[in-house]
Amino acid sequence: MRPQTFAVIGGGPAGLFLARLVKMSTPQASVTVYERNAADATFGFGVVFSDRTMAAFERADPETCRRLREASVQWTDMELRHQGRALRYGGYGFTAISRRTLLRILQEQAAEVGARLRFHHEIPLADAVGDADVVAVADGANSATRKAYAQAFGTTVDASGPQYIWFGTPARFDRVTFPFVQTRFGPLAAHAYPYEPGTSTFIVETDTATWRAAGMDVSTRGAQAPGVSDIHSRELLEEIFKEHLDGHPLLVNNSKWASFQVVRNNNWSHRNMVLLGDAAHTAHFSVGSGTKMAMEDAIALAEALGSEGTTADAFRAYETRRRPEVRRTQDWAAPSMRWWGTFARRLHMEPEQFGFHFLTRTGAISYAGLKRRHASRIDEVESWFARRSSPDAPRESGAARSAVSLPLTVDGTVLANRIATVTPPDAVESSARAGGGLVIVDWSADGPDGGKDAWLATIERVRGQGAQPMALVRAQDAVGEEFARAVGIRLIERVLPTTAALRDGASVMVGVDCPPVPAWSAEGEDFVQWCAEQTRAGAIGVHLRLREDELTVAGWMRALGYADLVRERSRKVVLLDAPDGWALGAPDSHRGEGWGTRIHTALLSGRLDAVVAHPLGRT
Repeated sequence: MRPQTFAVIGGGPAGLFLARLVKMSTPQASVTVYERNAADATFGFGVVFSDRTMAAFERADPETCRRLREASVQWTDMELRHQGRALRYGGYGFTAISRRTLLRILQEQAAEVGARLRFHHEIPLADAVGDADVVAVADGANSATRKAYAQAFGTTVDASGPQYIWFGTPARFDRVTFPFVQTRFGPLAAHAYPYEPGTSTFIVETDTATWRAAGMDVSTRGAQAPGVSDIHSRELLEEIFKEHLDGHPLLVNNSKWASFQVVRNNNWSHRNMVLLGDAAHTAHFSVGSGTKMAMEDAIALAEALGSEGTTADAFRAYETRRRPEVRRTQDWAAPSMRWWGTFARRLHMEPEQFGFHFLTRTGAISYAGLKRRHASRIDEVESWFARRSSPDAPRESGAARSAVSLPLTVDGTVLANRIATVTPPDAVESSARAGGGLVIVDWSADGPDGGKDAWLATIERVRGQGAQPMALVRAQDAVGEEFARAVGIRLIERVLPTTAALRDGASVMVGVDCPPVPAWSAEGEDFVQWCAEQTRAGAIGVHLRLREDELTVAGWMRALGYADLVRERSRKVVLLDAPDGWALGAPDSHRGEGWGTRIHTALLSGRLDAVVAHPLGRT
């Protein structure tokens, strides 16, 4: 039996759209929306929807979708501004609308089909409307009801995201635009996009150190009352972004700094209560709006409630349908949020590489997809990378070459390509003939097999094959290291545990096992810091080693996150173990990309410098 009485806590887009959809599917139902604020009260400025989301609105409610389109602006491009360059990337579809206009339309549409809207009516807990068949909890990321039943819902809230503040502006932006600015306080960046004729959203993000250096932590603490805006930050940011605002002001509406909160719930329903929108989940705004996710929740919940079965059945069906999509969005949003929280570390990059690093921050779009959308931009970064690797090569020859085939200079030694091969002493020459630019001779177990004269001849033949040798030794193997240098091997990899440190400021490559935890964890941060300390002590680079059982898509992507952070922090060469068989080009199980393509992307973006293969077994 379908439920007949619905109480919706929260008169935002999720609650209003749900009210309309429920009344459309079950006209006899009683639907009441409770909103603590006035009908015309709203915080924020513009809301963005993708073409895919607008298509979902169209299928669920053509009339409301028509009204939204008529009140919106559309664009297809995004623009990144860095070091005086404006890099434009097309092939996207966006629709943006004023949040105030969106709410007005949704209020009118809900009322039209008979939903009751009660403003200035706060429901502190769902128990106040506990006699309803369904209580839809749609009162945002700080939901009082969800907090009261946090244990039942299995709620976690992570507020460690970067600092951000939300403004509007009459400055003209024809597309979503990301300006990056260096200041005396530190770096800041903005997300700007139009949402109605003559007005744009302007969100500013920065790291905590810059925020504090500019005194914006103090000014925003003094503006915590509801509706009060941080005027000091507004005036300061108007000056900082003056060039990008064309001298226009920033508009405030409860504008104050905050750290983005990531909300997750193990269960989206409890008794007669069901969560939707930000009360159920949040994802950083750099991958799409929370409003988009909330209204898609409303569509799925209304459809589930309109089917046969009990309310509990409907709740399960709703969660089963929505959770995979929400998980994907949050999985994309997490690295994007981390990227925005650490963008200052990449501002030294040239615009071509910086833009490519930005495009590949989430992994949501494959290399092939990027090539289809941004063919000229991808050619540009590939040509730039080729010229940077081989400055004397003809300019037109670089774009078609795989990044792994291009030269790399390590501590003054030029490698013919970015492939390193680990080999035991008795297979050095065969490994050199295989074509890798670096042959890592593994003396870590028993030391060199043979005398000095034999190894001098071997090293000469290795170089004759176009490869450079590097000796791999254990931390305590001073004899093996001394022998390597005596036979003309300039490059040494010293394998260290993370409890050790370089001695005597030695100029060696540090080899270290990559942790099995995420790079952004506390343990991961300690590891990255340790790697940076080794490079400050004289290491010429870091080789991140992986166990054989870690060479899955997930394991390699986790390790790539470490490579990216170590490279950013140290500015030194970073090598990363490659999956077995990566050079075959066969698609892996993630998005159908081959390992060769994945490594090409990682090299182009500057997340690592070379890959290390173990064709004859791992140590």
